[in-house]
Amino acid sequence: NVTVDGEVLFRGDYTLNTKSERLSSLIQRAGGVSRYAYVRGAKLRRVANEEELRRMEDVVKMMRREIGDAMATLGLKVDSTFTVGIDLEAALANPGGDADLVLREGDVLTVPEYNNTVKVNGAVMMPNTVSYAAGKSVKYYLIQAGGYSANAKKSQKFIIYMNGQVAEVKGSGKKQIEPGCEIVVPNKTKKFNFANIVSNA
Repeated sequence: NVTVDGEVLFRGDYTLNTKSERLSSLIQRAGGVSRYAYVRGAKLRRVANEEELRRMEDVVKMMRREIGDAMATLGLKVDSTFTVGIDLEAALANPGGDADLVLREGDVLTVPEYNNTVKVNGAVMMPNTVSYAAGKSVKYYLIQAGGYSANAKKSQKFIIYMNGQVAEVKGSGKKQIEPGCEIVVPNKTKKFNFANIVSNA
C-alpha cells in the first residue's frame, strides 16, 4: 500500500496497481488535488530498504568518527524513513516523464495547503517567519530576522523547500525563494548543523 494525505479529494491508502505505478497515477486515483493544494510543496516519505539503511548508517558512523561526543548534541540518527525530493508539478504536467517517480511499498505522499510564508532560521539575530513576497532577495528576508548573528557562516546559507529538496543560495537568491520554504544560515560554532537540520526535516 501507499498513502496519500493532504489536499487531495480522496485521502487514504491505495494498493499499487502495478510495480511501475507513478505519482501522477496515484494523484489521479485520489481524485486529483483540491483547489487549496500547493502542488510544488508536495513531499514524499519513503521507507528505507536494507541497502539504504546501511548507507545511512555508514554516513552516521563517518560523522561520529569526525565529531565524536558532539554527535549526541546534534541528535543525528538513522531513521527508517527518509524524504525523497520530488517535483509533483512536473510529474502531473508530463505523466511518465523523469519527474514522475515510480512509487514503492510504504510511500506516503503529502500534498500541503498553500503556505505564503518564509521561515528564516539558524545564525540570525531573531529567527522569524515572514510573509512571502515575490521577487524579493534572500537579504530581504534576513533583514526581517534582524540580520546575521556574529557567528554566521554567511557564504554557506541554504534553502529547504517544502518538498524536501535543499539548495545552496546562489547570488541574491531572488529566483530561488518559494512560498513555504526555509532559509537557514549555518553557525560557525556548530559543525554539521546542515546535516542536523536535514535529518530532522
